[in-house]
Amino acid sequence: MRRISAALLVALTIGCGGGGPAAAAMAGERLSPHRAVYALSLGSLQSSSPVVEAAGRFEFEWKDVCDGWAVSQKFRIALLYEDGVSVSFGWSLSSWEAMDGKHYRFFVRRFDGSGLTESVRGKAELDEDGSGRAVFSEPEAREIDLPAGTLFPTHHTLHVLARAEAGDVPIWTLVFDGSGDEGLFGVSAALSRRMAPGAPAQISSPLLDGVPSWRVDLAFFDADQRDAEPEQEQGLRLFANGVVDEMRLDYGDFVLDADLTELTELPAPDC
Repeated sequence: MRRISAALLVALTIGCGGGGPAAAAMAGERLSPHRAVYALSLGSLQSSSPVVEAAGRFEFEWKDVCDGWAVSQKFRIALLYEDGVSVSFGWSLSSWEAMDGKHYRFFVRRFDGSGLTESVRGKAELDEDGSGRAVFSEPEAREIDLPAGTLFPTHHTLHVLARAEAGDVPIWTLVFDGSGDEGLFGVSAALSRRMAPGAPAQISSPLLDGVPSWRVDLAFFDADQRDAEPEQEQGLRLFANGVVDEMRLDYGDFVLDADLTELTELPAPDC
């Protein structure tokens, strides 16, 4: 369950295709640094699903730190299977992404019921065409090439907002966030509908009042397997300031619902 991150909000490379850097910059000016907490519960099931109960928590924090965006995420879930076996696991991800979208640092920790299982640390850089290189320092030193058109998570989010406002979706793109086996994956995004400002949200908050939003459907793939079945699918409501108030996470034989329970605006930095 690796694809719940800043990169769940998808876009095309800034400067390539509709929208362009000016539209993405305008979207960035409206981003609201915030902390959000989501309650995880079991949604709809396939008849063959072995999972009968699920409960967990997802915490997401998105800060403007002057020279970039700092994101902190914590995810924990417990699953109960029909044979009575209970399994718990989770992960955390801390990252920094430069304002120009060209530099990225990340630290991922994975754990299960017995404790920490793996730490992944590294950094990455992109050229103007989105190609570049990621350098991992943990758990072992290695490098991977990033193909042209790759995005880091926050600029990924910025451009999907610009494209959504223009009604210019569906979208396919490559995103690197450092999670998973290689940290690189492909995402297909489709806009299902625009919701009017003031449409009911899951909780009451000044960050959501009067803000336009969209229903967005996402499918996540291995980077080189665009025509294969997606590893995971998501449905979410994305607000124009970058806040998500609900998510539906489809893993094939079971679905998790992520419902917003807490939302706090974070102060602007004194740059």
